[in-house]
Amino acid sequence: MSKRGVSVVAIMLLSATPAFAKGGWVVRVCRGFTEASAIKISAGAAGGKDELLVNWHSDNKHDDFAVHGKAATAKSLHVIADSEPPDGKVAMCVLYKGKVAKAMNFTDLLEVTAAQSDSDSACKCPKRGGQ
Repeated sequence: MSKRGVSVVAIMLLSATPAFAKGGWVVRVCRGFTEASAIKISAGAAGGKDELLVNWHSDNKHDDFAVHGKAATAKSLHVIADSEPPDGKVAMCVLYKGKVAKAMNFTDLLEVTAAQSDSDSACKCPKRGGQ
């Protein structure tokens, strides 16, 4: 196999790995419990600057969004989520290394901070491998 073929296979394997298996913060949208058509999600290390993570839309094929950069392994993560329409129900979870740290069940707007050691049983998302 050529070097290029090996690179393509490696990229395919990495992209097929669930975000939580990579060992950091992930924000998950619980599709079956979310009625909002769109959610603007921002995240960052607690006490730091929040960055736009994703503008999620109901037709988005992905539900897991890995936090990148230094915030990916921060001791605490700050998350802000804003739904459209404002009264649309949203169910999301903040995970660290595949474990639910904080459930986010709301309408309109919610701001939370989750620590790596937190645990929350109110997450409405179905469990997935490694969780």
